[in-house]
Amino acid sequence: SSGINAEYGGDKGPIAGIDYVSTVNAKFNKLHRNPDTGRWLQAVTTTIARYIFTELDDIRMANNGFLLRYVTESGNPATSFVTFDSPAFPDPEFKPFMDICYIPFTRPVPCTEGQLVYYDLSADTYIAKDGQVHGSEEHLFIGNSGWDGPARSLVDFDIFTFNTELTALHNDAESVYLRLWYEGAEMAKPYNDPRQMERILAAHKVLKTWSDSHATSKVASVSGNQKNRWDAEMMEELTDYDPEVIASDTISEGEDEHNIYFNLTSVFKDWMNDRTSAHGVVIKDSQHESVPGYFLKFASLNNPDPTVRPYLMVCQKKPICEPEDQDPMPVYDADGCVSTTNVTLNYCIAKNGACSGMEDSATNYDYMTGVSALWDEFHVLRTFCKCCTDAAAERIRVPMNCEGQDKSDYDNYVNYITSCECQKCEEVSSKRKKRAVPSKTRLLLRSALKSMLRK
Repeated sequence: SSGINAEYGGDKGPIAGIDYVSTVNAKFNKLHRNPDTGRWLQAVTTTIARYIFTELDDIRMANNGFLLRYVTESGNPATSFVTFDSPAFPDPEFKPFMDICYIPFTRPVPCTEGQLVYYDLSADTYIAKDGQVHGSEEHLFIGNSGWDGPARSLVDFDIFTFNTELTALHNDAESVYLRLWYEGAEMAKPYNDPRQMERILAAHKVLKTWSDSHATSKVASVSGNQKNRWDAEMMEELTDYDPEVIASDTISEGEDEHNIYFNLTSVFKDWMNDRTSAHGVVIKDSQHESVPGYFLKFASLNNPDPTVRPYLMVCQKKPICEPEDQDPMPVYDADGCVSTTNVTLNYCIAKNGACSGMEDSATNYDYMTGVSALWDEFHVLRTFCKCCTDAAAERIRVPMNCEGQDKSDYDNYVNYITSCECQKCEEVSSKRKKRAVPSKTRLLLRSALKSMLRK
């Protein structure tokens, strides 16, 4: 069973990678022989469902149903048909159906009034007393398996990918969450029959630079031939990580797969104020890390299923282009007349990164950004979405006092902006990014034209 991309065509039926997604599939239980009587066939389509319902736009699949393929064990073309009862079958007992088992969970504070943006992590790994580097593995582990001892996970986010100058958090207390996919508990090998128990996971701010390609229980990073070590094995409190708990979550015995969330808003604000302090967080068992039990397993950045990889959820203030009032002040005209009262005027202003698209395109033409219109040397108008300009306004009557001037009092009219919008964008031609060097023919023609003009 595979997810379908769209309506398919072609003389040989659906084409893998074009008409259906062959890499995301579910296998039905195998038929070893032709059944004498009807029987149920079942496939676990959880992974396909995750691709359909994921929050991430760049990996979400369209919900166009499933394509069922008959695949032989040898890989050769099938020589017979398999028939199934359809939803139109008269006996409802034998109609195809889908069982959905879900775990109710509480999501973080919903970002209903802000703009929810998903950010990829820059690194993750786990450290254990085996002295090995685990930064390229598909899973993160937290807890204590007994045989391998304790394990702690580290995750990092590149704060430089977050525009601190144009972007603001919607809420100072609950705007940034780390999402991890919990896959269940797992024992280490060889098994020593530990018991599973409730574990409280706590996130702490890391105080030292580390690398997922070098971090172990003793080493944080490597600079050339120099090993930069933790101050103690498995990291030292106070010097390698902050003892203050940023956020916590409880995993109880027997819990099934689900998302868990850590509120990292407070430490994220620290990183915004001082980017050099951004070293990520370490997550460890804060209840009984030294007591043997199962490892808790989470999907890492290297997991083959992109729907379960960890990421940051950031609720940002919505980018807006809106009018903002100025302080009331007198209005003067060119003849020296002045308004009888102070008048409140306004202007358009972009906030939280609004109207900031295509910023680099302007610099390719050596133009200054932030202007309302741009023309190139061919007198072609270029715009770069840099301006928040008025879209609608209403006229306001302003009585003018012209005492001492060579004109009578009169009613002036000014515009008060009622709505603003980002300036329209036009893509710059990719064929001419910068002014080209004139050809010899063009130089000769230009010289001849100048000579004619002098005459």
